[in-house]
Amino acid sequence: MLPVGLPATASAAPVAGEDVLYTLDADFDQGVLQDVNHDAPNGDQLQLDRRTTFFPYVNVAASARGTMVRIDVDTGEILGEWLSAPDGQGRNPSRTTVDKLGNTWLSNRNEAGGGQGSVTRVGVIRGGTRVNGDGTPNPTGDHLVGPFSYNTCEDRDQDGLFATSRGLGDIRPWTNAGGVDTDGGVETAADECLITYSRVAGTNTRTVAVDADNNLWTGGSNTRHQLISGADGSPLTAPVDLGCGGYGGLVDQAGTLWSARYGANLLRYEPGTGTGACLDTSHGDYGLGMDPNTGEIWHTGVATGRTVKMDAAGNVLGSFPHGHPRAQGVAVDVDGNVWVAHALDNGTNTVGHLRTDGTFVGNVVLPGGNGPTGVAVDSNGKVWVTNINSNNAQRIDPDAGPVGGGGFPVGAVDLTVDLGAGAGPYNYSDMTGSVLGEITAPIGTWSVVQDGGVAGQTWGTVTWNTEAQGSVPPGTSITVEARASDTEAGLAGEAFAPVSNGVEFALVGRYVEVRATLTASPSGVSPVLSDLRITTSERTGVFSCQATALNLAGVVVARANPPDVPCVDDAVTVADVNLPAGILNVRATALTARTDQTPDDLLALPPAPGDGAVSTARVETTRITTLLVTIEVGVIRATASVTCDAGLNPVFAGSSQIASLRINGVDIAVGSAPLTIPLVIGSLRLNGTTTTSSSLVQQAFALDTALTDVVLGEARVNLEALPGEPGGSPCRV
Repeated sequence: MLPVGLPATASAAPVAGEDVLYTLDADFDQGVLQDVNHDAPNGDQLQLDRRTTFFPYVNVAASARGTMVRIDVDTGEILGEWLSAPDGQGRNPSRTTVDKLGNTWLSNRNEAGGGQGSVTRVGVIRGGTRVNGDGTPNPTGDHLVGPFSYNTCEDRDQDGLFATSRGLGDIRPWTNAGGVDTDGGVETAADECLITYSRVAGTNTRTVAVDADNNLWTGGSNTRHQLISGADGSPLTAPVDLGCGGYGGLVDQAGTLWSARYGANLLRYEPGTGTGACLDTSHGDYGLGMDPNTGEIWHTGVATGRTVKMDAAGNVLGSFPHGHPRAQGVAVDVDGNVWVAHALDNGTNTVGHLRTDGTFVGNVVLPGGNGPTGVAVDSNGKVWVTNINSNNAQRIDPDAGPVGGGGFPVGAVDLTVDLGAGAGPYNYSDMTGSVLGEITAPIGTWSVVQDGGVAGQTWGTVTWNTEAQGSVPPGTSITVEARASDTEAGLAGEAFAPVSNGVEFALVGRYVEVRATLTASPSGVSPVLSDLRITTSERTGVFSCQATALNLAGVVVARANPPDVPCVDDAVTVADVNLPAGILNVRATALTARTDQTPDDLLALPPAPGDGAVSTARVETTRITTLLVTIEVGVIRATASVTCDAGLNPVFAGSSQIASLRINGVDIAVGSAPLTIPLVIGSLRLNGTTTTSSSLVQQAFALDTALTDVVLGEARVNLEALPGEPGGSPCRV
């Protein structure tokens, strides 16, 4: 589902900008195209390729060594070697399969502890530079540093480097210290391309088959099958047990699970209906392959000398000789060729070649190969075979060799890759990803990384198909996901999250990676992505705030954040004051005012619940004297706040308290309730709150007289729209 078989025109360099529209061919070429194109006459838009190009690797289970080896199918270079399970756990991997992201799942057939088996997933990384642990360049360094053209590995220690295997024999430890990974997990794996280890219901697990949703069907010797998540390896279904299957497996075009051999032989299970059947050995009993053109299933018989062809319902359409009395793995290519591995028997050194109509073409001789067990078709249409006895893998050119039955070339080995002593590659399965890529996944993707220019950038919308040529016909889909990080390398450690067309979302980081996935209808109709725009997101308003301890006829004492707009953290304290004003004299002690905003740098982050502003004013003691009235006040406190709630709506609150009040020697109970007291010199208003849709003012004490006014303990908060954002709010983008 993601870009690994990268076209030469693709670029993975980040695109700079806070608002970038991708709509022309040149725009799309700034990202990575996988199984999508903008070919004439349908330029300046993306549609699915007619056929999927899967990943250019063959992933070999070096069963006897307990590892997996990844080989570049073009060069034969071994790119890495990884343990198949933590120390102390059963290994002996025998099957591998590739998911839509290019990751490789493998099964551990020696694991049955606690009545469970296990599977492991190895990520894929392309590009980057080898460095030492301190980041200094070293062609043989233990780490890779970006930029990467593609990466699904995980920077578990968040050091910006990816510790992973350099090639054959460079196997990083997986200590399982304290048994922390025994029940699942990769916490102690030193190689950061080991990204999942899951315990599953099928013991001595063999079956691993990826479905169209990129989830993994597993099965084992106890005939229990289970679907686990392609995202994190967690179980998605309860175990399914029909008393058969658990050996090699695949998922066909309709989503049907086929799993071979154990119990009552071949399992055919339809997850959509929860129904299935066990098919007897007349249908075959070992390796499974699928015709990418017809969806027909091919199933070898381990000791029959024949391979069976079935339709999608499991009906036998024919049984055909393949040139040897024994067989294991089988694969079918797009050109109508069937390839059969002629078993691990010591001395066996051929791969059978027949046509999908049953015509036997001939046997491909494997010079230097002994004990072929698995076969798979690579992204170039060539065939790979793993040889358990000779510890190697060989590539067959189907267009080479002598002419055989039906006038077709028999094929010939054109490359041999030594896997090292003790590899013991078993590995009959979809080790290249061809079954998924050609049959169960009619999809393609386009992805791009955009550089917002500053750390903590807030991203807000992805909008697509605003142009007339964009279309999503019935049965097709376009889904868009995004992830963000302050470093380009850090993107790989973040999970993609789905985004809706034109709907605000909140991701934070300098870099954002957006991935659009196009899925065809069952009949092959493609959706069209005409355009896609990625923009940053900023709040449409700010908070304002101010707190005042004393205001006597415009003479202000102890005011926090005098500008009011925008709100900032501020605090002011005055020990005491003695102010005359006409007929009044005001003496007060311990006057304080404070304003606080969360977060401090409001515009650097997207809105979140709990964001807000608070103003607080306090006066310890106050004495106001006139010719006719003496007012003595205890502690005065006023608070005003505005907070973004869980729905990102602003919520205002105000309160004030007056500890004690005495007028002309008479005590008056006040507390926090609003109260108005008429006086011979004017009016005294206590605990007053004034609100509007965008503001709140809390006054603890307000004395109005004909000649002058006194306000003690005033706190205010407001919402202020930014220029060009009428009605804007700091709680909204």
